[in-house]
Amino acid sequence: MSAFSPARRAEVVSRAGDRCEYCHLATRGQVATFPIDHIEPRSADGTNEPENLALTCPHCNSHKWTATESADPETGKPAPLFHPRRQSWDDHFEWAPGGTGELLGRTATGRATIQCLRINDADMIELRRLLIELGLFADARNS
Repeated sequence: MSAFSPARRAEVVSRAGDRCEYCHLATRGQVATFPIDHIEPRSADGTNEPENLALTCPHCNSHKWTATESADPETGKPAPLFHPRRQSWDDHFEWAPGGTGELLGRTATGRATIQCLRINDADMIELRRLLIELGLFADARNS
């Protein structure tokens, strides 16, 4: 049973454009239901209000859990994770050229988020690459 009403879930899914708000994996064609993430975790007094909710793929969700920051792999310093309600995805991320399926961080926040959520795990890159070939992952196709 979901902690969210069908109406709240539909609102979050629609606002996210039917894709993970971190790695942009589309819900279309996926077997698992995408969970709703508390951007600010409940354990840190995060609420169930829409501005604190993000649609996540199971992979990103399983690695984020209660994290709100992680080390920037470039500097080693702590950086806040990407906040889908307060920040623009395009400011922090870009796709590697050539349709490889690799996500690159433009900022410390982007790099820390990619590392913490393991967005570029080999299996996830391969999944995105295959989806690109099938025309089902347009985000990274023309980068």
